[in-house]
Amino acid sequence: MPTPLIVIVRLRPRAGAEDELLDVFRRFSPGVFLERGCEKFALHRDDDVFMVVERWESREIWEEHLAQPENARLNAALAPLLAHPADVWDLLPLEIGDPEKSLI
Repeated sequence: MPTPLIVIVRLRPRAGAEDELLDVFRRFSPGVFLERGCEKFALHRDDDVFMVVERWESREIWEEHLAQPENARLNAALAPLLAHPADVWDLLPLEIGDPEKSLI
């Protein structure tokens, strides 16, 4: 069984671009949801920061996602809306007890 991969992305939009950023995600997320191995692709917000929490079946499948032309289009649509480049963390999950509570 492959080891899942958790990806956290921090996005800091330019002032006034928050609604546009949300619209980009609404436009592109349905395609991501359908990609092989995408188990979670969730957007969260705290004032001027957006966080994407992703869960992929494996690192290899996430790398396939990164190579998709649709992913390139998503990143191109986001780029002019960002005040800073996205911060991306790719992490391995660690179970610390009850897997229902301790794993994303």
